[in-house]
Amino acid sequence: MSNSRAESQPAYGRRRSNTAQSLLRPMPPATPLKIGDSQVLNSWVHDLRDSTNVIFNQSWWPGVREGDMLSVSAGYSGAEAFVFIVPRDEDCAKPQLQISIPKPVAEAFKLKNNSDVYVTKVDPANYSADFVEFIFQDQYLGRSDMWRLGEQLVGQCVYTDQEVAFVGGIAAKIQTIYVGGKKVPAACVTSATKSIFRSLSAKVTIFIQVCRELWEFAGDGERYNEKIVHSFLPALFAKWREANTNHTVTIVLISRVYYDATEIDYAAGPLRRDERGAWYKDFFKVITDLEVIHEWKPTLVSLKDSFWDFQRDILLTHHYHRASQDGTGGPGTEQVRLVGRLSFAHDGPILEALNIGLNPTETHYIDRSLSLTGSATIVISPGTGYYRVSKQLLRLTTTRMLDQGFGLDLICLAKHPLHQSPIFSFSGPEPERAKDGYGGVGQPRAMDPLWGGDDESAHTSANTRTFWWEPFWVSVAFWDKQMDLPFREDRFIARAKMHEIQMLGLLEHDVISSIEVPFLPPHSQVEGGNSPVWDGEATWRPPTKAEADQFDLDIFALKPESKSTAPRDAWSWSSQLLPSVQRTVEKRASLRYSRTAPKIEEESPRHIHIELPAEKSPTHAVAPSMSVSTLSSSPSQSSIRSARSTRSSASKKERSEPGSTSRPSMASKLAPSWLFNPFRSTPSEPQTTSVSASASSSPGSSSSNLPSAATPALTRIQPSPSKPTVAQSSSRTPMPIKPKNSPTNRHSVGRTSEDEGGIAPHRSSIIRRSPINTPPRDESSFGKRRSTISSAPLSSSLPGLSTTNPSRLDWSVSYAQSSLARRWEHIFPQPLWKHDIKWPSIVTPGCLPLTVEHFPSAAELDTSYDVFSYDFVLDPGEMHSFMVKHPTPSPRRGAGDETLRREWALAVMRGMAAVRLAQGFQFVLKVPRMTGAPDEHQRIPSSRRSKAFALEDDFTQPLKPAGAAEVLRSTVDPVYLSMSNEIHRISYTDEAIQVRRYVRRMPLTRPFKYECLIWPKLGGGYTEQSLTFTSHGLENYGWNSLDMLVAGYEHQFNESLRYWRTRFVVIPTTEPPSSNIEATGEQLNDEETRMLGIEKLAEQFTKLRWKSPDEKNAPPPVRFLPTTLNPAASVLDEALLEQLDQIHADGPLRKKMKSEREIGDMSLAAIAKAMRAEDGVRIKHNQWHRNQYPDSFTGHDFVSWLVREFRDVSSRAQGTEWGIKLEAQGLFEHCRGYHAFLDGHYFYRLKGDYAVPSTPRGWFGSRRIMGDARPSIPSSASVVNATPRNISPRQIKKRLILSQSMVIDIDPSKRSDQAESVILHHDIIHNPGTVFHFELHWIGSTARCIEDLLRLWNRTIERYGLKLVEAYVTQISDIRERNAFQSCFPLRLAIAPPTVPDFEKRVPLGTNTAQYFEYALLRRFNFIVDIEAADLYPPNVDVIYSYRRSPFKYSQFVHRSGVAFVQILGGEKGFLFLTNRLMGPGRMGTTHKTNHRPAVEADKIRIELTQFCSDENVLRKFYEEEMALLAPAPEEPPPLTI
Repeated sequence: MSNSRAESQPAYGRRRSNTAQSLLRPMPPATPLKIGDSQVLNSWVHDLRDSTNVIFNQSWWPGVREGDMLSVSAGYSGAEAFVFIVPRDEDCAKPQLQISIPKPVAEAFKLKNNSDVYVTKVDPANYSADFVEFIFQDQYLGRSDMWRLGEQLVGQCVYTDQEVAFVGGIAAKIQTIYVGGKKVPAACVTSATKSIFRSLSAKVTIFIQVCRELWEFAGDGERYNEKIVHSFLPALFAKWREANTNHTVTIVLISRVYYDATEIDYAAGPLRRDERGAWYKDFFKVITDLEVIHEWKPTLVSLKDSFWDFQRDILLTHHYHRASQDGTGGPGTEQVRLVGRLSFAHDGPILEALNIGLNPTETHYIDRSLSLTGSATIVISPGTGYYRVSKQLLRLTTTRMLDQGFGLDLICLAKHPLHQSPIFSFSGPEPERAKDGYGGVGQPRAMDPLWGGDDESAHTSANTRTFWWEPFWVSVAFWDKQMDLPFREDRFIARAKMHEIQMLGLLEHDVISSIEVPFLPPHSQVEGGNSPVWDGEATWRPPTKAEADQFDLDIFALKPESKSTAPRDAWSWSSQLLPSVQRTVEKRASLRYSRTAPKIEEESPRHIHIELPAEKSPTHAVAPSMSVSTLSSSPSQSSIRSARSTRSSASKKERSEPGSTSRPSMASKLAPSWLFNPFRSTPSEPQTTSVSASASSSPGSSSSNLPSAATPALTRIQPSPSKPTVAQSSSRTPMPIKPKNSPTNRHSVGRTSEDEGGIAPHRSSIIRRSPINTPPRDESSFGKRRSTISSAPLSSSLPGLSTTNPSRLDWSVSYAQSSLARRWEHIFPQPLWKHDIKWPSIVTPGCLPLTVEHFPSAAELDTSYDVFSYDFVLDPGEMHSFMVKHPTPSPRRGAGDETLRREWALAVMRGMAAVRLAQGFQFVLKVPRMTGAPDEHQRIPSSRRSKAFALEDDFTQPLKPAGAAEVLRSTVDPVYLSMSNEIHRISYTDEAIQVRRYVRRMPLTRPFKYECLIWPKLGGGYTEQSLTFTSHGLENYGWNSLDMLVAGYEHQFNESLRYWRTRFVVIPTTEPPSSNIEATGEQLNDEETRMLGIEKLAEQFTKLRWKSPDEKNAPPPVRFLPTTLNPAASVLDEALLEQLDQIHADGPLRKKMKSEREIGDMSLAAIAKAMRAEDGVRIKHNQWHRNQYPDSFTGHDFVSWLVREFRDVSSRAQGTEWGIKLEAQGLFEHCRGYHAFLDGHYFYRLKGDYAVPSTPRGWFGSRRIMGDARPSIPSSASVVNATPRNISPRQIKKRLILSQSMVIDIDPSKRSDQAESVILHHDIIHNPGTVFHFELHWIGSTARCIEDLLRLWNRTIERYGLKLVEAYVTQISDIRERNAFQSCFPLRLAIAPPTVPDFEKRVPLGTNTAQYFEYALLRRFNFIVDIEAADLYPPNVDVIYSYRRSPFKYSQFVHRSGVAFVQILGGEKGFLFLTNRLMGPGRMGTTHKTNHRPAVEADKIRIELTQFCSDENVLRKFYEEEMALLAPAPEEPPPLTI
């Protein structure tokens, strides 16, 4: 039903009046709308403050029902439409309103106010989003946050560029929406919609490989190093600038240098030997170090300079410096030798560099940045993507990449090679099934060349051989931008380099005539095939065009076993399809073919395979598989022979058969199809081929003993009817094969990995396809390559083993790899071309998806996994969890009510799932059922019923959730979470939550010890670094402890839980406070103002303290103890420690139970007497800086006493009012006469007659009162000299806890849908001249809530001259243990500080004399004490900070701007300087400056400090000035005479 506009809109003029007659007339019910019905309405535009939804007046379109989905578009053709769901009909307040659209939606779809729009009823199924891609910036979005954000959008209609709010703020922006693999402007989010999250603020590491090829010329005459600096990096930085990214970038040059045996002695250092026995050293030079750079030109200049200097630095200068330092000789010319040679690209240290980069990201939860999410690694290499690696390191790297959920973008500057890429080669033993049963039908990894066998790096056994392995976690792209050769499709581009021609000068053209290119060698004639090439006879003629075409067709013909090459979907792990590629598949396909056709034509077959006749009998599935192979030790240098006749006859047979089609293979351009084909489960027909790329040979064969003679070498043919050979490749999945008589074209090769009951014994080899099997000129059907879906073969799970041949582009991929690669499955909404640049991945790195569809088969679970189980009963009365939101028990139901218990169970299970997501787990979803496929996949094993655990009935049911939003909607269905080697099942039954863990049995991955040379960003040369690469898997993670914590049965984090942590320091700024007036109007100095700011922070802590629902008494407020002493000296102040004990004993504010006194009834004398009583105010000797205040008390102590002792004083505010009143009446006065009464650390003394001197504690008095009236605090010098051996071993150390910890609620306004709590650890003692520390620990809390809270605290204290800055959790001298590329800058002193006689007697007690001048020098440059070294504390005191995991070896200072840290080494060694990389632009502590560049400020400070420390005259003058300020040494008293 389509109404015309005249019918749908009222005529101009007055509307028809609503008379009583018209109101009472019965209206006929409107017929419901059908799909496709449309209407033209007048649209208004409203502000978001009025409503965030479309306002629709249903009276203007009868027949509209609640829940209908309508699309709205502008009136012109081709206009994009958005959709919305009709809400409940509520009478519109404005009858003339027809439809009103929110302003952002109107702007996005170009709809104007008071314009006509076209409204159509649409089918919701056509507008249900399959994928929604979000981008976000300058925030840390945790994985549990992503889960909840996706849940929040279910049922909402979204559109491209829509900003999505989460927990009270804009969290992300929708970049792209996909429906059916196509981008759409708007759609509705369903519970099955998958979310893709991409970060504009990630940590990006770029490794540039420096090797011999880097200085070679590319085909366009440009060197490869120029391609990096002039084309690729500028293009990358331009993309970043266009997307407005804010990445933190590290750029490192990586290189390997080989040495001859004669050079080993000279090239001493961290020399290593590879598996071939060659000596080498690895060099890394850091160009940028964790920097947020907006102007890249200086970086490119620095990079270009580094390229020029690189060879000189590592081949000459490095060894020259070593010889000079070792004292082996002076810097004479005889010591300067050029030693070593750069490696080729394939020998480069790519895995070593990758592991160094993985070390800091493995502990990403330490020093957690709240403005970065995600990590990306890019390797730029002039090679082709082939690397020779160690098996042990490759296995370790693969495990770590899987655990961390990251991939690698490999950018190759060379042209696409003829072998497959990326490809790794390694040596190892043939995998064998172990005696304990590891390996077999259910244990596919045991027979994989990487996972099977031992990972020993050196094997002496005879079965060691070379394997080729394609890493699924590497995405390779070829950057071949021609600088001065415009690309033409018909241009022939030579692939082989000829050095003589490349090096020709302009006048040497006559040399070309002397260069001969030999023809192909003669080949054996089989079946009398004629060859157009030279056959060794004297007479030779060039082949005719017909012969050449026939030769090509014979070479590239399809095999008779498969009548056609079915299309294959191309994927790569890293990203979505390029936004710029919007052309149709057919156009792109033809263009791709035209680009690669010349390359296919010049590719020659590398291996000879004598084929069997086509098997056409019905029993072909059980026929033995025969294969022959000549194994090569190199992807490009094997012997070349052409056995053409068998192919020729096969191609003739094939062309004669009706219905067969030929399709060109684009294998060299397409991604490994494990990323698409194995993700579907369909029934499949077993197929057999007699040829495999390199099939399993006899056990004795290896690459070393295979002949490379003129005739093909035949390996032993193994008939194996029950265990057929499966050609296993680690790169590609088989294409779907279209059987001859199949009408549906939907059959595919191989059974899926999810089949019940393991593998049928009659399966045979999987057919492979390569460009060799494809006619080169037929592109009629190429455009349909994406139309068919196939499934993954369980190839490597069969006993027969074959290895990848890198020179033949294979289609199948081993199940062992495809199952692991599916971890990234749901980040790809569209197929990708394998070797294109994946700009979206590089510009906006994707986060690991929340969901995965792979689940092991029953046989694999039964044989490859160990099962662990535990459960705990839910008792709501005993659970005091701060990690889940407590269900509220209503009066009608008690704590034991089943409904309440289920609500508790759901909350706890969601909390348990959230913390697992945070550790990298993924929800396991059901696989979408394909047409005609039986519902047999994803069934959990019932065969385990006979095992130790009796399983519930639902354990054998298929998985339920179709998307992450469907998980844990109720406690009925269990939830499955999966990681690479572990699966968790969480379920609720019989009042208990049960956790079952399936842990894969894996061979032990040993740590990899590694030594290298690293030149840090600010270093002066290469320094040796020893590293150990280990896999910190979750197999031994304390899951039981974590679940108890979530449920509320435990309340402490332990180190094994990998909780998130970040340390903050509150620094007094260099700028004076903006407000010096106290609330009562008192004028305060800068120090007093800053102390007031710290008290305000304590109030914030108190306000947010989390209180358990059954907690009756409120804990005392947070209080800090002020002091003027440094941390090490403060622990000897008895008065301070007395107050510390009182704080630990729950504070002085607890009201006395029998408090009957009222202060209003007492005289001043009685009050003074009560103050001096035993339980009165502490009146004692106080000291602040060098001022002494005898018989004084603090305002804080006085107010606390009033609140505790008197019935009519109930709060501190009341106590302060009484203090002001009593001071005005003359009871006491401020010691220095500056202030009226204030509640704080201000000193007061009783006046006049009320003042009574306190009695000395000792018989002869105390140093506190007599003598120099100073507290008896030994100097730090005496503390340092008092080594532990001076103390009796039986002496018990005094234990001092100098911090407090508590749980705080970081979401007081309850914006979040979950409990938001963190554990806060903070200092108790605070010196306003140093920094105040606190640390936050959390698991699974929303980072936005934490950041909002920190910004609130920063705003609170900023006006008091304080600043909140994120600091490193550990000392800066240990920074290289976590990140080898980050390093402290050494600042040596030109002259060591002088030794002063009687130093301790000339400085105030408590002063650190051991590093007195260093302290003074740093104070001069505006550094203040952060944490003092452990050896400065008295040896008889055991100081404990709840957040400090290890003592600091050196005293650490922080600059008052927060941009840099310094540690004192002492003596001439001077200092270590480190830029605070945690303080990036826009982060905490930089809110008041928009153009704040911390790294630039830190560099300026470092340069000034370096100049000062390296100038002898300036240092001497400084030392003299400091010594002049010292007090004179006290004279010795004359000897007593009698």
